[in-house]
Amino acid sequence: MRALPGGPPDIPPTQLSDAGKRAQIRQLTKEALEVTTPDSVEQFLTFATKFRRLAVWNARMAYIQRPGARVIASEFEWNRVGRLVLPDAVPIIILWPFSPIRFVYELADTGPDIDREQLNDPFAVKGELRANALSTLEAKLKKQRTFRVEVERRRQGFDRAGSATSQTPAAPLKSLPALDASSTGALAHKHADTRQSSGKRLTSFRIVLNDALEAEEQFVTMAHELGHIFCGHLGGCAGLGRQDDESGWPDRRFIGIHAQEIEAEAAAFIVAGRAGLIPRSAEYLKHHAQEVDISAIDEDLIVRAASRIERLADLHYGTMSFKNSPSSHR
Repeated sequence: MRALPGGPPDIPPTQLSDAGKRAQIRQLTKEALEVTTPDSVEQFLTFATKFRRLAVWNARMAYIQRPGARVIASEFEWNRVGRLVLPDAVPIIILWPFSPIRFVYELADTGPDIDREQLNDPFAVKGELRANALSTLEAKLKKQRTFRVEVERRRQGFDRAGSATSQTPAAPLKSLPALDASSTGALAHKHADTRQSSGKRLTSFRIVLNDALEAEEQFVTMAHELGHIFCGHLGGCAGLGRQDDESGWPDRRFIGIHAQEIEAEAAAFIVAGRAGLIPRSAEYLKHHAQEVDISAIDEDLIVRAASRIERLADLHYGTMSFKNSPSSHR
């Protein structure tokens, strides 16, 4: 179900009251704080065409407040289909003639709880997460010597689990020569040992998690977004300069979105599987796998990212013992 019948009419700005105009300005201010990217433009266009009951301006407001929304309806409409708006629901504000605003709610704001597994939802996760793994991971991300990752929880739509953005102005991405398919992967691998940041300033990132997700789902989402960061999809980070250094990573913004999603989800799948969790990674990657240039994917960076996430979360699974030698991690 994508939308319910009926809905608010178009509202020309000239019909807004003073309070409505003030709300409009506040919303525009919030919009101005959001970083616009080609992907975000595409996502909004898809969003606006999906929610046709909303006027275009209201669709834009809803998109800013609740990216990833699956179904949007009023409390009255939700009650009519047997669902209740939850006490901690965060309303979506839309403009309304002579009101000046009304509240509507997204599927994730309603109850009873929805079993994502039954919906074949790609964000569904089976299994139980080890205690303190998520909090340990968040705490250590704030204490790194070469980078920082701030984590924010915010209400997102049912179809959006999280996102990651760079908070550090990145150097312009150098134009690359035309490459054939066989050389793309070799170039990506070569760049795995280059450091794109100067090291004079901490490289900073922000991850936003959907606060409506369960802890296990948040953990897998966190691992996915860290996969994007550690595989260089948001820019590079200078290492500490040691020969065996794994604290830095290359700038790989140049690889395509499909390769980026596969690398990030692969890192998350490794971390989740070793932690006893079963994500629906294959379902999530179905579309990307059909479009990707497989030569652009760097398995070494995926493994390095997964290993770094495990260390940050203090996830250890025992040691191997050998005759006449001390136990050690391998």
